[in-house]
Amino acid sequence: MKTSVKPTVIGTRSGYSIRFICPDCQNETSIVFNMPKAFYKQSHEGTCSTCRKRFTILTPGTR
Repeated sequence: MKTSVKPTVIGTRSGYSIRFICPDCQNETSIVFNMPKAFYKQSHEGTCSTCRKRFTILTPGTR
């Protein structure tokens, strides 16, 4: 089984959504959360809405 490493992208938090910009197509994508516990995690898995490439989105804490 082949293991693949997803590229990492830095995201920003606003409200209960996390926004990030795809480094390949320069499209801004957002992920909306309904549960606060999932929103405050340090990393998330996301997909670009235009080119469908998968990323690990890092969201630094606001403390």
